[in-house]
Amino acid sequence: MKKIILIEPKTKKGHVYSTTRMPRLGLPLLGTQLKEAGYDVSIHVNQSEALPWPKLLEADLVGISTTTSTSHEAYRIAGYLHSQNVPIIIGGIHATFLPEEALQYADYVVRGEADLTFLSLIRSLDEGKSPEDIPGISYWQNGEAVHNPLPEDWIDVEQLPMPDLTLLDHYNQMRSIPIMTSRGCPYNCIFCSVAPMFGRSYRSRSKEKILQELSLYKGKSIFFCDDNFTANPKHTKQVLQEMLDRNIKLKSWGAQMRVESAKDEEFLELMRRTGGDIAYVGLESINPLTLQSYNKKQNVDDIRKCIRKFHEYGIRIHGMFVFGSDQDTVDTIQETVDFALEMRIDSVQFMILTPLPGTPLFEKLESEGRLLTKDWELYDGHHVVFQPAQMSAEELQKETIKAFRRFYTIRNAFQNFFLTGWGSALYRCVGWWLVKNFDKQSRWYQNILAQLQNKSDSTRAVPLLYRRIQVSKQGNLGTAAGNLLKVYVSENNGVFYLRLRGLLNRFALQELRHVLKNLLPQRCFHLVVNAEGLHLSEKVIKNFALFLKQLGKRVNRLQLIYSPKESRQPFLRKYFPKFPRFELLMSRR
Repeated sequence: MKKIILIEPKTKKGHVYSTTRMPRLGLPLLGTQLKEAGYDVSIHVNQSEALPWPKLLEADLVGISTTTSTSHEAYRIAGYLHSQNVPIIIGGIHATFLPEEALQYADYVVRGEADLTFLSLIRSLDEGKSPEDIPGISYWQNGEAVHNPLPEDWIDVEQLPMPDLTLLDHYNQMRSIPIMTSRGCPYNCIFCSVAPMFGRSYRSRSKEKILQELSLYKGKSIFFCDDNFTANPKHTKQVLQEMLDRNIKLKSWGAQMRVESAKDEEFLELMRRTGGDIAYVGLESINPLTLQSYNKKQNVDDIRKCIRKFHEYGIRIHGMFVFGSDQDTVDTIQETVDFALEMRIDSVQFMILTPLPGTPLFEKLESEGRLLTKDWELYDGHHVVFQPAQMSAEELQKETIKAFRRFYTIRNAFQNFFLTGWGSALYRCVGWWLVKNFDKQSRWYQNILAQLQNKSDSTRAVPLLYRRIQVSKQGNLGTAAGNLLKVYVSENNGVFYLRLRGLLNRFALQELRHVLKNLLPQRCFHLVVNAEGLHLSEKVIKNFALFLKQLGKRVNRLQLIYSPKESRQPFLRKYFPKFPRFELLMSRR
């Protein structure tokens, strides 16, 4: 095994931050280890339609990283490659918390921090050994899913290599370079998956390694991708001071931090002198009850002082708010926009509270029966996926978009020009354009929310709908059981299941189209087509593929279950790599 391709999928759902070109560092770290071990490695960050499919099909192994909102796209890529006998490994935050789900599309799932287990897994596969002794690995054994225990200790970040970003397919297009100085977060916000994934133990890299990496990118823009850049303020300030002492001049830099960072005058001065021009601060809310429910350990007065202090030093502030707590109302959202404009925050991120798997919030809302959908692609912070307490889901969705539109206006674009310069105006102008497009793209979902809220909480399937179609108009052929196409349709909690059995020819396919007009809604979120027992005549293969493509336009997610015993690989390989919203799922029976 020599040729390995790693993929970080991008979600198809448009949102106001979908244009970013900066990858997460997980795959570059793994790719660097593989490269140093002698493997031929490349990394692709893109939607499935833009991936180099011929190259993927020739790979010895493909690894795919998942977040919750990109998991469907990851499964789509994995399912197709798996149907073509390409070995698949899936990892990342979403797969860590839902390994049984991810394992349906992969040979192996790497759970938790993969830095010290991924290479071990690859070497084990090279040697033809079982991964039974490798911590955090899930795999298939005799048709059963096996989940090895997670490692007992968190990764020592000092053992990690300096990530080779040139492995990325779009390295030359990156406007900002990601650099990690630490991992983990000592706080425990109920909606955040960082602590469950990386622990509350805050682990810092040595100053020498950080500075060595920074010296490679003099004159460039840097984003310190730590979840909390200033959790260890002493270490952070030492790094910044060394940047000055060693004359490491950056074009600019930004980082995520909490409000208390602004209380440290020494840090603010060092930030300004080293080129730090923007602070991404988790403000979350101006509702004291909401801050308390989020477990933020900050108050509104802290937020005001933070904004003013950063502005005193000419540093832009990107304020991140989260709408939708049980204490929030429509008035709270509107008051937040008033506050953001009054305090002259340079740019804002109005996120919708999202119960990500693995977080305390997810467990709470699931136990209360308040989740509206488990369409993970919608779990991106820009779509309401649960029932709020003091407003409807439709109101929360509409008011969040209105909040964006009120803040990002051309009239407000130059509000901070004399305070923090052109950067603020540029961010707001780009924000105006992105929000305008997102508003149009998200209207379909606003119309769907009413249906989701009125959906029955019952998980009992509706009575099975069944039709039998004769394969041929010739009566003497229609009498044999083998010449019948059997069509079963059922619905369970918003997911429609279409099971096809028997022989499918052109006539039967034509009749199937008419039958489904009455059995399926014109628009549904999730459709599963089970074709394990379907036999296709050679002349109908292409038409069946086009039929599935047309079905895909009516659904948000379409899965085709196929049997590995049936020789359809040429059929799958020819027609499905670029079908929209389409997943191939091999039956494990």
